[in-house]
Amino acid sequence: MHWGKIVKVQSRIISCLLVLLVLPVGCGKQPADVPTVPIHPVSGVVTLDGKPIEGARLTLISLQGQQPGDITPNGISDAEGKFQISTYAVGDGAPDGAYAITVSWPEIRNAGGSEPEYGKERLPTKYQQPEQSGFVVTVSEDLQEPVNLELKKK
Repeated sequence: MHWGKIVKVQSRIISCLLVLLVLPVGCGKQPADVPTVPIHPVSGVVTLDGKPIEGARLTLISLQGQQPGDITPNGISDAEGKFQISTYAVGDGAPDGAYAITVSWPEIRNAGGSEPEYGKERLPTKYQQPEQSGFVVTVSEDLQEPVNLELKKK
């Protein structure tokens, strides 16, 4: 009678071991979109007239010129205005280089729906233009300080 239970347990253990042995086989090759250049953390705070803004969309635009297919590092600020820039994974940072930073903060309609609807931009237009935003960051392994973006309504 007890042999039946033992056989079931053994077959489950063997099944689990087989699954564990098979899983790594499909993971032997790195995906094509894995970074081939160093990525460095970039974080900071964005404020408008001294107050943190939540939901601001930050984008780093390469000053070396964008090429078709380039990935654009970006991030979104939280309730305290804090942000982390992401390129390949959440909060991983950005590749080496000089970047203009653009900031957009649209009104959000239907925030509870599956797809938010974006309304009127709440920031002056200059902050969405890389050549006019006034914000530049040089990303490298030496970048240790947070990037503070102090925006003005007027």
